[in-house]
Amino acid sequence: MSEPRPRKQQRTETLPRGSGAQGSTRLASRRTSLQQPLHSTQLSRDSGLSADTDADDGSERLTHRKTPTINIPRPKDSITSTGDQSGPIIIRNAGEQFGKSRASQGLEADLVGMPGGDISPNARSFNNRQKSPNPHLGIPGPDDHEGYTNNYKIGHRLRLASEFSICSDRGPDLESQHIARVAQTIQPIDYDACPDADLVSTVQEDLEPKISSFFYKAEHYFLPWTVLHQVLTTHTVLRLLRHLDREGGTRQREALANRIAPPLHSLGGFVGVNGQFRRTFATLLLTGREHMIFAFVDAGLNDGALLEVEFKKLKPTSREFGPLFKGWRSREVKLFKSLRWQLWPTFVAAQRQPEPDEGARTDPVHGANRVTYFKRIRYKLRSTEEILPVERVDRPDISGGFADVRFFMLHEHQQDLPRFTRDGNKNPVAVKTLKNDTKGTAEQCEAYLNEVYVMGRLESAIASPHIAKLLATIEVSSSISAQERSDYHLVLEAADRNVENLWTSEEWWANYPARGVTDTDLAKWVSRQCYGLTDALWKLHDFPRGDQDTNDKTHGLHRDIKPDNLLHYENWNPETGYDPEGTVDKKLGVIQLSDFGLSSFHSTRSVGNHHVPGAFLDYAAPETDILLTHSPATDVWHFGCLFMDFATWLLDGPAGYGKFAEERLTTVLRGNMCRFATFTAGGNGGRSRGVTTVEVNQTVLKQATYLSQHEKSSGFVRELCHIAVNYMLVMRDTNQTQKCVEYSQERQAAADRLTSNQAAKILSEMAKRDDDYFKPSKAEVIPFESSYWKRPTLEFQYTVHQLQQISKKVRSGLEPGEAGLKKLGRVVVEK
Repeated sequence: MSEPRPRKQQRTETLPRGSGAQGSTRLASRRTSLQQPLHSTQLSRDSGLSADTDADDGSERLTHRKTPTINIPRPKDSITSTGDQSGPIIIRNAGEQFGKSRASQGLEADLVGMPGGDISPNARSFNNRQKSPNPHLGIPGPDDHEGYTNNYKIGHRLRLASEFSICSDRGPDLESQHIARVAQTIQPIDYDACPDADLVSTVQEDLEPKISSFFYKAEHYFLPWTVLHQVLTTHTVLRLLRHLDREGGTRQREALANRIAPPLHSLGGFVGVNGQFRRTFATLLLTGREHMIFAFVDAGLNDGALLEVEFKKLKPTSREFGPLFKGWRSREVKLFKSLRWQLWPTFVAAQRQPEPDEGARTDPVHGANRVTYFKRIRYKLRSTEEILPVERVDRPDISGGFADVRFFMLHEHQQDLPRFTRDGNKNPVAVKTLKNDTKGTAEQCEAYLNEVYVMGRLESAIASPHIAKLLATIEVSSSISAQERSDYHLVLEAADRNVENLWTSEEWWANYPARGVTDTDLAKWVSRQCYGLTDALWKLHDFPRGDQDTNDKTHGLHRDIKPDNLLHYENWNPETGYDPEGTVDKKLGVIQLSDFGLSSFHSTRSVGNHHVPGAFLDYAAPETDILLTHSPATDVWHFGCLFMDFATWLLDGPAGYGKFAEERLTTVLRGNMCRFATFTAGGNGGRSRGVTTVEVNQTVLKQATYLSQHEKSSGFVRELCHIAVNYMLVMRDTNQTQKCVEYSQERQAAADRLTSNQAAKILSEMAKRDDDYFKPSKAEVIPFESSYWKRPTLEFQYTVHQLQQISKKVRSGLEPGEAGLKKLGRVVVEK
């Protein structure tokens, strides 16, 4: 009985391996018969991920620019007439007036100083406000804006450039640079104990691609570059050459071994991974044609040329390399064609551009004033055989109105990307793909390029953990296959959930106390998220000028703010993801604005309205309901809706959030939907016919009162409801951008809608309050549905049916005037 053959002394396992039986069977079948189609696996799915956290939440690091004081006089017939009469008394809380807080003072303004209160002809022009900013309104002038520009600079070692590099060759240059950087960390596999007679079969087994990728409709296997270079070291290749060519000289074999498998540290230079023959040799080994390596090297068919060889009916079309395949059997050619892709999966990376940055903070580890710039890559796949190094994870796909989202694990050794969670390159990625029904259309390409452009500009210029980070993009050209039309994919960090899932998760709500999170901690976190999101929105609205902008200033719009488009990351890393103001919590994470497919940038000359295509938004502002138009003020309306839902969830959890959504079901221009504004027939209290009145849904007002009187209510909740209902869910826009509203120079009796800048300043002050502000407290509250508030309404000289017809025509592409809107709406405040 023969002794078992000795094996290698040590093998460093760094990657998942398939079962030995499965790997051996597949290897044997490749040598004896035609390769069979690979079977797709049944994927299991669950709802999400969890991660342990240990980072400092930086709760004391909230800073913001100075908030100006605004004074709004108290009405003469105030309901709460006891106590101090000098200031506005909205609620009374244990002897401390609600109106005394710094944040609520930021809402107070003299009517003469308010937008609409100044009757001078040029008072409302943008240029006039820039030259003479009203300090009581917080309108940004040059000095105020300059004082806040530090928040646009990213003072840490990771920065994303706005422009993208295009890669259509799987990224060999990026792979070469990465291998050279990490060469010292790669532990080679030692085959010294393996006899020469068994060396070929042992190496073949270790080179077998075993990791499954299921990005397209079929399953593929791939081999990471780390395994390839651990197996085919210069020393191992030299032993293989001795075994294959016993007649050759030692010097010739050593030179050939260095040419096939050069040292890893040298790959960052002139040779690179394209100039070596490692993958060529591995392909020949797995095909059973390893003795052909000498001819392939002589012909110059290196790794760079390996994928360039084209075949027609299993015969190479190249005159240069065609003779190399003479005498090959059909199954060997088919195996060769498949293996060359499996051994070279796409390397997903960002291009590093180390440059000095005068605005960067001193980094004691990486040096002072140094920052690493990452230019992201737009990958263009040239073949459906090209393999992306991704593995499916057990998370359900998400289908939205415009795109589908799938979740993958990007192989940790096939990437060199800036990652922003505490899990680093082990965090799953979310791949967003536009809907199938728009594949191959110009609209799909336009939406994809627009989102890439917007996210690129945002991330490069705005330092905020509340804006989603785009890692890379992938394009599959329609010219690859007649069966596959164009696909466009965006690769982002996978979030734990979106805000809609957070608000409806009974499990999350029941388990958050077990994390050591108190009700006060949760309220403080909600406050920081509301501020961070609003601040990010303001930066989007007041976006800094880019190199290609011909106007003095450009502005951005989101246009699709809703809970589904807000991402919740529990394991966000403030060190790499940047958290200058401490809004990322180590236990609760951060919420980010995402889905910029409908976003746009435009000049100040066109800051007014932009058409909103597609679906009807749950948070739609009145002007969007009627004309499908969008302005910065519409984004602010969306945030008012968001704050009301956030306050409801904070006090009553998922059950309360669901109940509030059902109760605000109302009739709007397109049927019954959950709405924050209502369209009712009749004006002047219902006494005028042929008129439609648009006002805040009474259910929303009653909900604000209910939340303010709730046993768990706090100063924060009451103030958040006050801001949302009285200063965000209002009918008039500060900048007069509503295309369906008639603006006059007469003095207004009620406040206009806040700008995102004003709202961010107020919420910044709220987020910095002490713990008592967030703890439950009792207060005497003026009902929000009371006439005390002098709430403005919007009246149209059309019936609801007529407005429905106008809205329908506008959706078909007509301008408002062509659709029949001859008379604009008028803001009315009852005396």
